[in-house]
Amino acid sequence: MLDAIINTMQLIFNDIGFYSQQYLDRYAFLVPLGVIGIWRWSVWMIKEIAGLNYHPKTKEYNTKVSIVVPVYNENPKVFVQALDSWKKNNPAEIIAVIDYTDLTCIEIFKKFKKSFSGAVLIVTKIPGKRQALADGIKVAKSEIVALVDSDTIWAEDVLRNGLPPFHDKRVAGVATYQSVLNPKTFAQKIFDIQLDLRYRHEYPFLAALGNALVCLSGRTAFYRREVILPMVDDLVNEKFLGRPVISGDDKRLTYLVLAAGWKVAYQSTSHVYTPGMSSLRAYLKQRLRWTRNSLRADLKAILSGWPFKHPALLFFQIDKFLQSFVIILAPIYFFVSLYFHLWIAALVILCWWFISRTIKLYSHFSYKPQDIVILPGYVLYSFFAGLLKIYAFFTLNSQGWITRWDKSRLPQFRFLLAVPAYVATACVVLLITYGVYIYKEHTYLIPKSQREQLLTKALPSIPTNVIASSTVLGASTSAQKQLFTKRYEAKGNETFTQIAEIFGVDANQLYYANMAKAPNRSIVKGTILSVPGKDMQLEPDVKLIKPTTSENPLNISYDQKTNTLLIIGRGQQITLKDIRDNGGKKYLEEILPKVWHAKATIFLSNGVTLLLDKNEVTWLKLESNKKSFSMLRSIDSDIIINGVKITSWDSEKNDYDKTLTDGRSFVMVKDNARMDIYSSELSYLGYPTASDISVSPYGVSWKLNKLKLKKVLLTGEVINSKFHHNYFGTYTYGATGMLWKGNEFYENIRYGLDPHDDSNGFMIEKNIAHDNGSHGIILSKRCMYNTIRNNISYNNKLHGIMLHETSDFNIIENNSVTGNTSGIALYHSSNNIIRNNTIKDNRHGVRANASSNNNTVQNNTITGSKLYGIYFYDKTNNNSILDNTFEYNNVGIYIKSASNKISKNSLINNAVGVYFQDKASNNSLTDNQIKQSGIYGVYTKVATQVSNILGVNELQRNRKDVMGMAEN
Repeated sequence: MLDAIINTMQLIFNDIGFYSQQYLDRYAFLVPLGVIGIWRWSVWMIKEIAGLNYHPKTKEYNTKVSIVVPVYNENPKVFVQALDSWKKNNPAEIIAVIDYTDLTCIEIFKKFKKSFSGAVLIVTKIPGKRQALADGIKVAKSEIVALVDSDTIWAEDVLRNGLPPFHDKRVAGVATYQSVLNPKTFAQKIFDIQLDLRYRHEYPFLAALGNALVCLSGRTAFYRREVILPMVDDLVNEKFLGRPVISGDDKRLTYLVLAAGWKVAYQSTSHVYTPGMSSLRAYLKQRLRWTRNSLRADLKAILSGWPFKHPALLFFQIDKFLQSFVIILAPIYFFVSLYFHLWIAALVILCWWFISRTIKLYSHFSYKPQDIVILPGYVLYSFFAGLLKIYAFFTLNSQGWITRWDKSRLPQFRFLLAVPAYVATACVVLLITYGVYIYKEHTYLIPKSQREQLLTKALPSIPTNVIASSTVLGASTSAQKQLFTKRYEAKGNETFTQIAEIFGVDANQLYYANMAKAPNRSIVKGTILSVPGKDMQLEPDVKLIKPTTSENPLNISYDQKTNTLLIIGRGQQITLKDIRDNGGKKYLEEILPKVWHAKATIFLSNGVTLLLDKNEVTWLKLESNKKSFSMLRSIDSDIIINGVKITSWDSEKNDYDKTLTDGRSFVMVKDNARMDIYSSELSYLGYPTASDISVSPYGVSWKLNKLKLKKVLLTGEVINSKFHHNYFGTYTYGATGMLWKGNEFYENIRYGLDPHDDSNGFMIEKNIAHDNGSHGIILSKRCMYNTIRNNISYNNKLHGIMLHETSDFNIIENNSVTGNTSGIALYHSSNNIIRNNTIKDNRHGVRANASSNNNTVQNNTITGSKLYGIYFYDKTNNNSILDNTFEYNNVGIYIKSASNKISKNSLINNAVGVYFQDKASNNSLTDNQIKQSGIYGVYTKVATQVSNILGVNELQRNRKDVMGMAEN
């Protein structure tokens, strides 16, 4: 299990590394944009996560409130609506400071006084909102003053929900949640989105991480009068670079309070509304004014030093300023990509604009989904807002346009005075554009002369006849050894010598292979003999070779301690009825016709053959519950299964045993044994082994004691059977010459078919392995001279077919491998032939690593690999890749190793045809067809001191035939 986890993690890290490397190689141009994206999204996530800890105060704070509202040229209908909304909140006073020229609003307020006794009218001839606020604050009589814009509409609970933070005596100000009232125009909807971003995203972050906000907006802000009264002179008489500051009163007052050491809070439950500018031109001018105010106030605050006491606020101020320069980088990248026909880069940028904005505006779209239609406009607006902020930075001391007071009363900001700011803004944009262009030139495309020099060195061209005359790499595997075991049913009155002559094998070797069931070398009629291959040389212990002189009657006994029926009788052939009728009735019963239930383990020993045939049994249930489980086991004995279903069975649950943690029934033969399985089904068997378990309880197993390797024969044949929901579908250890044909292995917890240590000479053909939890078919640790052909392996979580740990001299041919992690994988396995396979839609087609050398991959069709068709790495050297077809893979052939021969392959419609990377050296690429590659035909990124050989290849209609760069 640990190995599987390590292998899985290694695959994941390899994939991450591969994709990262491809991205960096192909789109290094976009790396700065990616880094900035990571920064911006990290900041966004920090704000979102921190904001989750924000909660508005709920304990009511009862006190009198005076509303102070400066008024100048307000829309009469809006002003009437605003007055009515304030009145419904029952303030103690509503103090309107109205410019003497605004006769309409003066008349409206006089009428309002008749219905509200707390109305106080101040008519002023002094221009400016700051002075108006100061006048109102001075005459206010309440503990709390609400500074309100004349077009702000209150909900009915603004005061009740806005005052609770004042329970804290150190809180001097409270901000409210603000929205646009019935937004209809594009400008109003953009403004509404901006307000939602501030009050749903930014302010919860600031409020959760500190006691400082960036601004208590002038639309509605609550203050302790005693705190701000001494500050009105600083509010009114603020100067910047020697000039009086007219606008930005709300942010100025917020920072005066914070600089004095007071806290401010945010109440999301206190909701106010503003009509907002209906004209986009007017709104943009308003945004420009606000941006200047913000930059001016933040700059002065940071220089004064007090924001360093509020890290979250300081971070927010700096991040907000840098964001303006960053945001215009994306459209610059986009237009540079279009100019140079980098269509994929342009498409990625365009798609990401819409995806990222949709995510960030989700809080707004979740309750106003109809606004999704303005998303394209918002994207464009966000870029223009970035330009606006840069322009505002160069016009910080302008006071030229404000909404509340006639601009004829203010110093004029003439067009000619604005020219330097326009030029400076344009210079910033051009400078960034030039930087992007220069970066592209040095990353995406190496200068032509340098590129040609690099490719000449990394991929030197050598005539094909020179390559052909050199030593052939990846030579074919040596001749296969004859290890396959044949099956022979004795007819009676035959000797080992006679049978050996039929098969052309040594008579002694035939006897050694079957001696457990042949006392006195006699062969009972019907005995199934294992005929070893001609290259099988058994050397058994001398004491085992001596014939016995005693008879071997059938003996069945029961061991209560282990709950086991022990059956011995060398040369005996028995059935379940024989076991039941000779002392096993209490532990083995036929519960229904041909349905048998084994409540105890059936243990065959010393030459017994158990026949399980469909004429007597169609289903053998092995009792397996939370307390104990029974097994079907043999040592030096055979089990022949034909047309039988064998499963675990929990009688209490009346179901298969599906719990592995307390053990589960399994079937296993050991040592000089044979197990044949025909047209049967074995399922819900096996569990993981542990260090204190001497058997292999994986499900259905053939196991040889290590000390008996090459001394006895363990074998069998398995035909047309199903293995599913086992821990391992099937498992062999030290078996030789087995036949696996026409079987199905599916939905097993780990492997489908797992020939393990020293399982040699197998014929594995026409099987189907699918949907297993690890590999479909795996041969692991010194499994040699096996043939795996005409199988189908698909949708396994790891590899379709794998050779692992010195599994050498095997042939994998004519298989169909689909939908796995790797179609065919080799780990530290050499001299194998992989040919004529169809390998489709896997993550990797053929993968080899850990010094898998001298293998031949030939005449395979490899298509649709998500990463690469062939991947050689980690000292996988001296292999041959010949006459294969690669289509629609991300990378056709990916080489990170040395001295491999790549010849006569067809690579069509891959993103990259052949990719040499990292430690790839002395590989030869000749006589290949490389066509219609989406990015590169051949790509090299190797160290400058190594090279690979580029012979004559047919390169057609690739986006770029040959490309490369040096590996650091």
